[in-house]
Amino acid sequence: MKKIIILILLFFANRLYADDTAQLQAMIDAGNAILPAHHAPYTITRLNLSHSLNANGNVINCLLPSGGAIIMNTPGVKLSNVELVGQSDITNPSGAWGVEVAADGDTVTHSYIHKFPAYGILGGDGSLPIITHNKVTDIGYVGVFFVSGKHDIRGGTIAYDTIDRSMLDAQTVTQGALFLRGGKNHLSPGWKVHHNLLIMPFLPKDITSECFELRFAAHSLIYDNVCIGGSIGISVVQNDFVRTYRNKLTKQKEEAIEYADSSNGLIKDNTISDQAGLGVLIDGFAPIGCSYDTLLNDKISRCKNHGIQLYKDTHDIYIKDCDISTGTKAINIQGAYAVTLENCHLHGDGSKGSVGLFFDNSKGKVTMHGGSMDGFGHKFYIYTNKAVNTDEILLDKVKDKNNASEYDKTVSGGGSAGNNIHIKKADHD
Repeated sequence: MKKIIILILLFFANRLYADDTAQLQAMIDAGNAILPAHHAPYTITRLNLSHSLNANGNVINCLLPSGGAIIMNTPGVKLSNVELVGQSDITNPSGAWGVEVAADGDTVTHSYIHKFPAYGILGGDGSLPIITHNKVTDIGYVGVFFVSGKHDIRGGTIAYDTIDRSMLDAQTVTQGALFLRGGKNHLSPGWKVHHNLLIMPFLPKDITSECFELRFAAHSLIYDNVCIGGSIGISVVQNDFVRTYRNKLTKQKEEAIEYADSSNGLIKDNTISDQAGLGVLIDGFAPIGCSYDTLLNDKISRCKNHGIQLYKDTHDIYIKDCDISTGTKAINIQGAYAVTLENCHLHGDGSKGSVGLFFDNSKGKVTMHGGSMDGFGHKFYIYTNKAVNTDEILLDKVKDKNNASEYDKTVSGGGSAGNNIHIKKADHD
């Protein structure tokens, strides 16, 4: 009896540490492979998917110290239904990663990828990847990272995924959940990112610890995602014609949504709450800047900093039907100019320092039509400390309730407030 027990224990010990790489690779090379259900966990070093693999719910443990566990370098192959497990979530960008997506039209779906020190999924040199219905957690460096390093690509689809790095230390986490980037000289337009749950640690030390980052990827769509924690919820930099809509963002450290050096964008129907910093930041820097971006029907509440900040080389911004609650400045116009607001409702907390529209070294050219302001120390305030003339400000039939004063200014450094500043009362005021 003892001999039988020992033999059984030895069998399972061998099974635990056996290397199944050759067996699985032979199955994949022979054609599209489906693993038998309820198999004991497999152990591999690296697999190359020359054909599709349906792991049928099985666990595959990866023993590689660096590089990719499963490499997809054949166009159109699919990896599905696998639990792929690495060895550690200690941050190491040179360590192992789960899946490498390296060819056109490859798919990773219905898989659980966790415990890798570098990346859960890494790719970027193949067009139109499809990453859907996956769970990616406990990843040391970046959850899912696509960067086009060799040539331009067409963006694919990232949808119905959960990418969760919230279990990592906020003081040591350095990168984000989902990064989609064109390379320095290569574009990656047309991504569709939707219905994802992106979770990062609260109040991370590093500003690059975003939920989602998009770079050099114009004409992309970002919608119906939930972003929790991180430094920034959705960061869009140097991407024109990007639409960001119906997302829910909460508990970011810096801001919920950032558009930097990105023009002709749409930020619509987003719900933003409980921010340690800003609600929305539109920040442009010459010679690129931000222009002709639209914010429509966004709900912004409980921000410790400004509701919306329009910064530096930013102009011709249209804001309509937005509802903003803040204890500081509802809209901070810092160096920016040429802003139109229609039917927006701005709510202060009744404190003396709260301001509906704050002009900080701005040329002005701002009109607010309709809507309302309530609970502010000032409806608007002009501040300059350099040679800037703030002028052409019109509040046209904006409903006024419980605001301590309408307008004040602090000007120095050769700055001034112009003569074309008007408030036209709403009918009931």
